[in-house]
Parts: sequence; structure tokens; C-alpha cells
Amino acid sequence: MPINELLLRPEWFVGAESVFETISLIITLVISIYAYRAYKLSSNRRYRYLAVAFLSMSAGFFFKLVSNAVVGFLVMFTEIAKSIPILKASHIYTGSLILFVFFILGGYVVLSSLASDVKNKRIIILFLLIAMLCAVLVREARSFTFFYFFSFVMLAVYIVPYMYDNYKKQKSANSYLVFLSFILLAVSNLTFIFINTTLSSTGLNLYAVGNSVSLAGYVLLLINMVLVMKK
Repeated sequence: MPINELLLRPEWFVGAESVFETISLIITLVISIYAYRAYKLSSNRRYRYLAVAFLSMSAGFFFKLVSNAVVGFLVMFTEIAKSIPILKASHIYTGSLILFVFFILGGYVVLSSLASDVKNKRIIILFLLIAMLCAVLVREARSFTFFYFFSFVMLAVYIVPYMYDNYKKQKSANSYLVFLSFILLAVSNLTFIFINTTLSSTGLNLYAVGNSVSLAGYVLLLINMVLVMKK
């Protein structure tokens, strides 16, 4: 399988996308650390959920960056594979994208469980199995549509309504920023669903728009955290 075939995008966008994902990785990791510290101070289990969710998303972005590195440094990875066959570029690329999908969806699953107050571990495991199925289908069906669709459903059905209810209760700038950030993440996934199956100009524009909207969502989460820490 040719490198960059699984993810329909132009190679020239890989660099810009890597910058977006590096920023998103840092933001989600910082939020995870902050949530964990809040959990240690308060023993509030909701903060532990948040820490696990955003740490999982950080891992997802890390593996996406690994897949981008394979595309950007294909010659180097090809040379490495000559000495270590198990590190074949296409295997690293595909495996990294599968792990990216699983860990991002895993983060959404934890957030959805928090939003819907799910305590039944069987239901959580079921959602994680669906996340694993979406990750496997990336390779088997050569499509990210399942990933984007499942992400959108969890955001639109569970997480965004929860954040809206939280905003209605608190009526604060912080709760509004969080609500708006998850709306943007839902919109970005909806945008990705409608990307053309070929690299037409429309498809490229949608891909760039989706990534930009997603980054904006994570930046709003960071802004919210900064405002909370200042209080």
C-alpha cells in the first residue's frame, strides 16, 4: 500500500497538519496534567475521567505525528527497514494511524461516559470495542469515514449537550468557551465526513477547513484553562 493512501490529503499539507497536531497534542497533554492535579487535590473522580480522556487524545495526536513523520522522512524509514524489516515504513504508517483513531475515540468515549454519567463498565467497554472496530476499519476499508462518523455521534449526542447544560447552569465565560470548543470539534468531524473520495480542490479545501476548525476547538479549551488558572 502506497504511503499516504489511507488518509486522503495532499503531501504538501502534511507539514502544516503536523504543526496543528503538535499544538493539539500539547494542549490536550497540558489539560490532562491540570485535570490530574485537580483530581489529586479534590479527589473528585470527574477530574480523573478528564485526565484519562485528554491523555488518550494526546497519545492519539502523538501517533498521528508518527505517521506524518513516515511521509515526511520516507527515505530514512526505508533505509531503516533494510536493517530492521519489522520497521517497514508502510507498517509504521498504517499502525500509527490505527492507534491514532483508537486513542482519539478512546478519549471521546471517556468524555461521553462522563457526560452521560455512565458507570456501567460493560457499556464503556462496548464503546471502546466500537472504537477498536473503527480503528481496524481504517486499514481494512481504507477509510476514515467510520472514525469521523463515530466521533461526530459521540460529540453531538453526548458531549456537546452535556457542555450546553453545564453552560446553562453556570452562565459563565469559561463554560461557554468549553461548550463552543466541543461544537467546533463536532463541526470539524462533520466536515471530514463530507470530504470527497478524491483529492479534488473541494476535498482539499474541506480537509484544510476541518483541521483548522479542530485546532480552533482545542485552542479554546486552552484559553479556558488559562482563564481558570488565573482565578
